Amino acid sequence: MRLVRFLIVGVANTLIGLSIIYVAMYFFQLDMVKANAIGYAIGILLGFALNKIWTFNSRGYVLTSFLRYLLVIVIAYAANLATVVLVSSHFDLNHYMAQALGIIPYTAIGFMGSRYFAFRTEERREAATNPVVSELSEPAFNKKRAIFRMIDIGIVVPCYNEEAVLMETTRQLSELLQQLIIEGRITPNSRVYYVDDGSRDRTWALIESLAETREFVHGIKLSRNRGHQNALLAGLLTAEGEAIISVDADLQDDLSAIKKMIECYAKGYDIVYGVRDSRKTDTLFKSFTAKIYYRLLRAMGVEIIYNHADYRLMGRQAIESLRGFGEVNLFLRGMIPQLGFSYALVYYDRAERYAGESKYPLKKMLSFAWQGITSFSDLPLRFITGLGLLVSLISFLITVWAIAVRLFTQDAIPGWASTVLPIYFLGGIQLLSLGIMGEYLAKIYSETKRRPRYIIEKTI
Repeated sequence: MRLVRFLIVGVANTLIGLSIIYVAMYFFQLDMVKANAIGYAIGILLGFALNKIWTFNSRGYVLTSFLRYLLVIVIAYAANLATVVLVSSHFDLNHYMAQALGIIPYTAIGFMGSRYFAFRTEERREAATNPVVSELSEPAFNKKRAIFRMIDIGIVVPCYNEEAVLMETTRQLSELLQQLIIEGRITPNSRVYYVDDGSRDRTWALIESLAETREFVHGIKLSRNRGHQNALLAGLLTAEGEAIISVDADLQDDLSAIKKMIECYAKGYDIVYGVRDSRKTDTLFKSFTAKIYYRLLRAMGVEIIYNHADYRLMGRQAIESLRGFGEVNLFLRGMIPQLGFSYALVYYDRAERYAGESKYPLKKMLSFAWQGITSFSDLPLRFITGLGLLVSLISFLITVWAIAVRLFTQDAIPGWASTVLPIYFLGGIQLLSLGIMGEYLAKIYSETKRRPRYIIEKTI
């Protein structure tokens, strides 16, 4: 799989590099040497970034791995050149066939060198600092904290316009609770909390009706729509029980995983994360972007559980610790690992949505992704600093080059490119930098107002 990704990155680099060389030569009138230098430089940077984040999922130091990657590329290119020269001089092959044969050692050396040299130590460090937890159908037994009694649980279900699925969700949760009670795993007074996040349909009316006819159903109504994360937090901090389980109302999460979660909790784990075993139900675009996003967060130093959404069990101690987090910009997937308690992973297969429509269209998904990055990492700000230094260095080198051309050659040709392009380039960099800094300032502004994250209008 990594080899396939490496080849995809190589093809993407080739196409982008050739496009840049073409634009540099035919639109900006650069000679072949300069155009190729720009194309290769951008291709190397792009290839390094994609291979580090996507192909090899490396979390190591950027500078160290980049220098190693450069060395691998130099050796691979030397092998490519030697192959082309050798084939051309000893065999009766045309230039294109020789170039095609040269790709073979280039690809082999590039892949092996990247995997076992450029990103080798980073993978070892990742394995040491993030040990892989098994599926935990039989988690490690913790005698000191093991529980040998029935557990009082609460299940928190955020709801926004879920009238189409709410009755089926209640039926399946009812069957699950009854089964767990009969097996002696949970207490008979375990309950379900539906959190209505300002729904515009009959969701709250259905919750009230269910609460009247089913003893285990409780409702929490927010005064207005505050978003999924705030609704989920309201339920977690309001629900009663020794252990609280959060799950979405759309029935995409396998409810049978709750049984495994309770087993893990009974064996001493404070937090149990539900993790998707695969993304077969996702579109190719969503699956690809999700993988890139999780790996990007890790590369930025954000502690997050891969392929975990908000399906989890939390013990009372973890819930009370979470209560002390007062930030307004919520990203629970990143906040809960910060608690530091012992945890286990339970894997499950995610199904299609039972009914209704997704509450996370592309716009909301992108907003949520950006929230996660800016809430837990200052790397974008550091990137601005590095980018500013790089642009300053390039500008200085261009200035030296321009002066040298003017003083020592007759090639100085007046044109708009040397004046207009730097202005647009630097202007774009400045606007981008101001935008990123403005995002962080907006978060500071939101936090300093200390407004409530949600207001509970009614509970039943």
